[in-house]
Amino acid sequence: MSLRTQVAAWLVLLTAGMLSLTWAYTYGGGANPGLLDRAGPAVTWGLATAKLVFNLASAGTIGALVLAAFALPRHGAAHERALRFAGWSASAWSGGAAVHTYASFLFIANTAPSTGLSEAFLTYLTKIDAGRAGALATLIAGAVAVACFRLRSTRLLAATTATAFAGLLPLVMKSHASGGTDHADSTTAIFLHAATAAVWVGGLMVLVVLRKVLTPDQLGVTVRRYSSLALICFIALTVTGSLGALARITTVEALLSPYGVIVLAKLGILVILGVFGAVHRHWSINRMEKNPRRGGRLFAALAVAELGVMGAASGMAAALARTEPPQSTSAGLTGNANANAGESATVLPEPGLLEYISGWAPDPLWSLVCGFAVFAYLAGVRRLRADGRSWPLYRTVLWLAGVAVLFVVTNGGVHVYQGYLFNAHVLTQMMLTAVVPLLLVPAAPLTLVRRTVRARTDGSTGINEFVEHTVQPGLAVLNKDPVLAIFILAASLITIYYTPLLDWAATGQVGYSAMSLLALLSGCLATAALTGTQDSGLARQRLLVLTGTAALYAFGGWKITEQAPAMELPWYTAVGRPWGPLPAAAAEIGGPVMWSTAALWLAVTAVMAIKHHHRGPRAADARRANGPGRDLHMDMAS
Repeated sequence: MSLRTQVAAWLVLLTAGMLSLTWAYTYGGGANPGLLDRAGPAVTWGLATAKLVFNLASAGTIGALVLAAFALPRHGAAHERALRFAGWSASAWSGGAAVHTYASFLFIANTAPSTGLSEAFLTYLTKIDAGRAGALATLIAGAVAVACFRLRSTRLLAATTATAFAGLLPLVMKSHASGGTDHADSTTAIFLHAATAAVWVGGLMVLVVLRKVLTPDQLGVTVRRYSSLALICFIALTVTGSLGALARITTVEALLSPYGVIVLAKLGILVILGVFGAVHRHWSINRMEKNPRRGGRLFAALAVAELGVMGAASGMAAALARTEPPQSTSAGLTGNANANAGESATVLPEPGLLEYISGWAPDPLWSLVCGFAVFAYLAGVRRLRADGRSWPLYRTVLWLAGVAVLFVVTNGGVHVYQGYLFNAHVLTQMMLTAVVPLLLVPAAPLTLVRRTVRARTDGSTGINEFVEHTVQPGLAVLNKDPVLAIFILAASLITIYYTPLLDWAATGQVGYSAMSLLALLSGCLATAALTGTQDSGLARQRLLVLTGTAALYAFGGWKITEQAPAMELPWYTAVGRPWGPLPAAAAEIGGPVMWSTAALWLAVTAVMAIKHHHRGPRAADARRANGPGRDLHMDMAS
């Protein structure tokens, strides 16, 4: 791609962004000065413009890092240029975050920029949540910029990419859109929305830059990999955007408000971008594969036009963050730990079996995880059958059942009451640690990955390479030393119940998501360690480990029962006791919940371990007969 095309792309992106920002910010009322405004138009417009720079620069950083980690060969010219682009974008991101933080201070303090830096600004940075969030975002972006110019290893690249995503959290946690009574349930949706938009927009920005150093054949491969990411981002943006809109736009009047009109405009842009994506997947990429040079020029033209549409979306997003949302007229059944106790008593029914079964509180993160898990697994099975290979039906059934239970726990009545009851929190943790892994682990998803995902030959890291070089070595260690399962489960219980994560899970969606992920991962690892197919000696050792695990859960349940009133404090402080001294709401039930769920897990796991104990010698003989190249001893854990 010529320099002229690159300059045109940046001009189209920035111009579209500024034009849409100007329209949306004016139409939405964010640009209107208050009656006592002393900050001036420079601050009013500086806030929105800095947010646009923040959005585009963070997207450039994250998109470049994701492509470098997933789509580009290591140590090539394209890889190095992508990292440099990420470094310069992160520098602009840090600058945009700094300006946004200072403009926010001036806006809140109602002070003109001519006053300069003051002691009040330092107080704002160190003692006020909004100021600390802005300062943290600035520092994270700066650290990412430094790391991008010094990246030399795959692990450092992964850590830098994760840090870049984390850099979106501070402003998301304090954003205008995440406030209000539905803050706990909207924060994760807003973060997912921002993160997937960054990957989508930033990835295309990087492809425009890399076109000059990629050969025509390499461009086609890279664009196809980016197209897969873009499709995932499109689905995630649709889901999170819809949930966010439905949470704030509940009436026709709200839909016709300035906020609603801007949301509708963004929806129209999303549809246009979906059309661009379909054109790329079904026409542009095929043209590049048939005629790389001519197809590359066609892709460049489409990319410039698509960047213009993306710029318009980014401008509207920046304006929407400063636009007053319509007042909600319905509270809904959200399971929100930040709702006040008065609302809870009138909206949420008393907990019972029927309420746990029929309750509904969609969680954007886990809804997407479950949806992608089902699609990816069934697509793998379909590919195997298309190649004439078989896959056990029971594994597919187990996977679908496990995902169904995961969906119900994280989106159903258990999720509703987790925001109100400590015992529901314990039930959530134990279902994710004990019940769901018993269904997912025997479904052997990693074995399915190894059999269906083609290995890459260009030095880049795909799913197959990640599983082979990162996941499998860890599982091999667990399989050889199942005693580690006790330490994994103990560390998980301590982290969930005896660290600040307990408070965060009670009062915020980010904490709840972190707790859920930790519980699920620790349960899957422990189940894999204790049910893997190995020799009879290790099977006997696993039975001893199960005894130790039973003791761990017995002690853990006893401590939870004993300390339940203290552990319940985060829930009591946030929502009180809306049902009064109801037996089903007693925090002390958490101990028996842990014991009963752990008993189920231990019984099933013991049966599986005994089964492997009896078939251990035969499995070892079969592995020796198959040879090392076909060793699938990690089948249950994969």
